[in-house]
Amino acid sequence: MRWSSSILIIILLLGSCRQQEAVAPVAETAVQPGAYAHPASLVSVDELVRLSGHKHLKVIDFRQREAFDQGHIPGALPMWRSDIEARDQATPGLVASGEALEALLSGLGISPEDTLVVYDDQGGPDAARFWWAMRLYGFEQVRLLNGGLQAWQGEGLPLNAAYTAPSPANFRFAGAGDPSLRIEKDTLLGLLGSPEWALIDTRTHEEYSGKRQKDGALAAGHIPGSLHIDWAESVRYNGDKTFRTPEELAKIYQDLPADRDGLIVTYCHSGVRSAHTSFVLTQLLGYTRVRNYDGSWLEWSSTPGLPIEKDSLTSILN
Repeated sequence: MRWSSSILIIILLLGSCRQQEAVAPVAETAVQPGAYAHPASLVSVDELVRLSGHKHLKVIDFRQREAFDQGHIPGALPMWRSDIEARDQATPGLVASGEALEALLSGLGISPEDTLVVYDDQGGPDAARFWWAMRLYGFEQVRLLNGGLQAWQGEGLPLNAAYTAPSPANFRFAGAGDPSLRIEKDTLLGLLGSPEWALIDTRTHEEYSGKRQKDGALAAGHIPGSLHIDWAESVRYNGDKTFRTPEELAKIYQDLPADRDGLIVTYCHSGVRSAHTSFVLTQLLGYTRVRNYDGSWLEWSSTPGLPIEKDSLTSILN
């Protein structure tokens, strides 16, 4: 598609989004050698333009409201990390209840029939946190915009600072969801020292080694036995922020067990970056038993008596 001639098209399509009947925008295709395991979990800018006329397609800008108000993809809905966090838990950042998310989504005019395309401007960790939370409660029609806001702007497409709140809808999760996507602290503790599973610390090397202690943590270091793979390696972080190819990802995660059905646990500081790695492992590489430790280092480091390893002297990182 020639983007120089499509700017008007995208504006017209987004403006007519609510008038057109939906055609199912998500359809799995057979996995080909060298392809992502579930390519329909991603959407390109080209595809978003093509699908933007569908009635039941909603775009979510998962950034802080100040950034949203400065400019967002036309028609996008505002949402931020604090909107999907529980407010009644001792550990900050834990995912909100299903009922709280239902109220949030209903207020944004989102219905269970919708397909949600979510983006951020950091390479996808915040968007992936939303993806993970929705799947935890059983809603699978969430796709990440590959490359996020940078991909959109890289094609010369416009941003819009205007926003009109939509009419409320009635969003409800169907079924019990998939609680196996999350692992609790005590279950993780019981796994330490056991064979045939992998624990991935998705933070920076300085956090993993204990050289840096982020604000909110009560200690520095990592959970014993964890393998360090920075989440940002899976995207072209210093480039267009799109995901790396299947071959590149396979090399990055080559130290994981070859069995795609083996147990893998991911964690970070507060369950956000580890949700991104959960997306990469399940949707792009095809691992089937990936558990995100929602409490992550904030909970682990603040619980007396839990084992911690570190490699160096610590300085506080706010």
